[in-house]
Amino acid sequence: PSIENFAILTGAAVGAAASRKHPISGGPLGSSDEGDLSTSMAQEKEGSSSEGNGNDDEGQTRSAIYDYASEKFLSHEESKLFYQQSRCSRQYGSDAYGQLPRAKTSSLNDEGRGSRRRYRSNSYYDLMPGKERGIGPIEPRVFGRQTAGTLSTARKHDMESSEDSDAVGRTLDVGPGENAEQSSTRVEQAPLDDPGIHPELQEMSSMIQKVLDLRHKYIGISLQASGDNPKDHPDWKVYPEPPKPVWTDDAGVLTNPSGSTTRVNTNTVFSAEQTLSMSRSQASLASVAEEPMRPRPASPPREQRKPGQNIGSDFDLSHFDPFAGPDGTMVFELDQGSVYQVYEHDEALRDKCPWIQVPTLRDYYVDLNFVKEVSEDGPIKSFTFRELEILEGKFNLYTLENSYAEVMKSKGVPHRDFYNVRKVDTHVHHSACMNSKHLLRFIKSKLKKSASDKVMFRDGKEMTLQDVFDSLDMTAYDLSIDTLDTHAHTDSFHRFDKFNLKYNPLGSSRLREIFLKTDNYIQGRYLAELTREVIADLENSKYQMVEWRVSVYGRTSDEWDKLAAWIVDNKLVSHNVRWLVQIPRLYSLYKKQKVVKNFEQLIINIFQPLYEVTRDPSSHPKLHAFLHRVIGFDSVDDESKVERRYYKKFPAPKDWNIPENPMYNYWIYYLWANMVALNHWRKRRGFGTFVLRPHCGEAGDVEHLQSAVLCCHSISHGLLLRKASLLQYIFYLDQIGIAMSPLSNNALFLAYDRNPFQVYFRRGLNVSLSTDDPLQFAYTKEPLIEEYSVAAQICKLSAVDMCELAQHSVTQSGFEHELKQRWLGPNYHLPGIQGNNVAKTNVPNLREDFRHSTLLHERDM
Repeated sequence: PSIENFAILTGAAVGAAASRKHPISGGPLGSSDEGDLSTSMAQEKEGSSSEGNGNDDEGQTRSAIYDYASEKFLSHEESKLFYQQSRCSRQYGSDAYGQLPRAKTSSLNDEGRGSRRRYRSNSYYDLMPGKERGIGPIEPRVFGRQTAGTLSTARKHDMESSEDSDAVGRTLDVGPGENAEQSSTRVEQAPLDDPGIHPELQEMSSMIQKVLDLRHKYIGISLQASGDNPKDHPDWKVYPEPPKPVWTDDAGVLTNPSGSTTRVNTNTVFSAEQTLSMSRSQASLASVAEEPMRPRPASPPREQRKPGQNIGSDFDLSHFDPFAGPDGTMVFELDQGSVYQVYEHDEALRDKCPWIQVPTLRDYYVDLNFVKEVSEDGPIKSFTFRELEILEGKFNLYTLENSYAEVMKSKGVPHRDFYNVRKVDTHVHHSACMNSKHLLRFIKSKLKKSASDKVMFRDGKEMTLQDVFDSLDMTAYDLSIDTLDTHAHTDSFHRFDKFNLKYNPLGSSRLREIFLKTDNYIQGRYLAELTREVIADLENSKYQMVEWRVSVYGRTSDEWDKLAAWIVDNKLVSHNVRWLVQIPRLYSLYKKQKVVKNFEQLIINIFQPLYEVTRDPSSHPKLHAFLHRVIGFDSVDDESKVERRYYKKFPAPKDWNIPENPMYNYWIYYLWANMVALNHWRKRRGFGTFVLRPHCGEAGDVEHLQSAVLCCHSISHGLLLRKASLLQYIFYLDQIGIAMSPLSNNALFLAYDRNPFQVYFRRGLNVSLSTDDPLQFAYTKEPLIEEYSVAAQICKLSAVDMCELAQHSVTQSGFEHELKQRWLGPNYHLPGIQGNNVAKTNVPNLREDFRHSTLLHERDM
């Protein structure tokens, strides 16, 4: 275990490097300057003469930084550091360690830098305030290594002073808190080639690194990494054109591309050309920074509609991007493993030489078994658990010291606060995107104004809306929130079947079909009207965005066209809305209903239209337009269902004809594998690519998360990470996004006070808050704000915490690069302070510096 990590948890990692042997030295040292280390040690020697050179073990009472019970678990050299600190505390008081120089511990030699470096040169000195406490600005205490460009002047001076102190210590070869006699008998730190320490740490580090490499392999092959999507390129055209920004840089200073500045009125509304010039002159994505800038195609002149009014009036399919012609050379085919492959020409198709080599199902399970073995390894679980505890301890120490500084920095940001920073609801189902009161009001309105609408065909005849309510023996006056019964109460806890019934207003599947379905007798007209009302609320709020999930079941091959037609024909297009397509894992139900013959047929129904529209957009024009606003795929169902392995060796989907549902990891592989060639083909054609963001870790087996580590861009829920320390550590190191919904979990699987959201956030995982199903859980008009407010009260979140969560939601989301630049700043994609624009995120640089340096610290092990 890391010496420094133990020290940070207990607040005791100070003192000279234990790995150096100190010769005997005596007498007063140095000048009388209070910052001189030699004077400090001379005073200590004089002060210790009374208890001085007697028994070193006498008087070792428990204090804030020394506990004998904890010391027993540490090695001898670590105990020595605790002992030295305890003596300093008795002689100089409880704040003495704040005045000592930062110690430097040993690091791995050059040969060991390829693996994870375990010994680091940071100590608890970094966490403590200096001895001169003025009322001026407080500089952040930094963890981990940083580049010189990211350090403030005061921080650089701190480090230089620390290095000078270390130099003095090396010259004197006497550690702080000990005299010459003690230094001659001090126990040296265990060498790095100790067979009991170094090989084990090196092996654990290499295993963790291999898991990360496997993830990067799968994410890289499927083009899910940052910068892979053409939407992340500065030349990507967002249509319809986003509203013109009304903000200015630096309180009214407009930055020109030439570098000069012009003072402008802070209320000036910039034109699209000025805004484009400002954003592009400052930054572009690092992955495409070397590419030449191409002129952006001009969109037809159009009057800008007001937010919340005339939803979809600025969208016209005839003015959409000109459809690219068919790809005359590329062809695609479903191979023997039920994975779609793309070939560059007919000869390659005959020779079975695919354009992209997709890992086979066997390769996938070999890698998955390796991840499973590593995650169940005892020493690795202990190591990663300790590292996560250390990360949480670091954050607690940071907040204790810098909370007031963060408040001062936040107050210094004009205009910006939590309510007007951009927030994205990263996980919400479209059919439940409204709250119960909104749905009740809409149903009453339709029953009063449109009771004669023919809404369904049942028993050989058409039924009006009034006929449906007559069959239920209900009137508009009888309806209430209680009779609607869409709220998930205590009766749905651990009862996913009862939760699904909450989608049925009044407990009637007929009303669900009429009001909450896109494919029904009225072509989803009521749901489209309801959706426009929700979009109007979002646009009026301005700062809230959503990523709605809509379903493609895979029962028939025309589901994509029907869904796209519903969205395009009803013009459900907004700058605040993007879409994900969720694939319910309901093969067993379709098999029992004899809708599909085998699992391969379901795969064909899902992916065949996507490959066709990529080859020739004119074959599915509405689908092509819809896919420009689709982010990726989701996979949904009850994870708590028991999964049984029916085969020792899983068959190909064409041979999976049994009525049982495939396992979760089987589903994930075939969603991922069939997305690989599709993404490469779409990127080549200049179309947007997709990511895989499934429901994962809400309940069920931890093995679901192992699949997600390999194949998924990010996940929703992730509750089971609390039981898998290695996987949680991987999620931290690679900053894998987790869209958490504590209010939803509270009603279904886990009480709010046991939800790991707060722990994940403190440890530095990339978490965001989402609403999941406002119809079942929300009581207010703004469900996302409700989610944040409940979390703020229960988890004691500060304003900075909430703004940081909002920032995470934007970076996790699939909104275009140009929009993220407007919302977070032109350099949002850069790490640490370089990518933070306080004027837009309201997250102080102190917080960003801490998060980034701590992450680098762990990655550099």
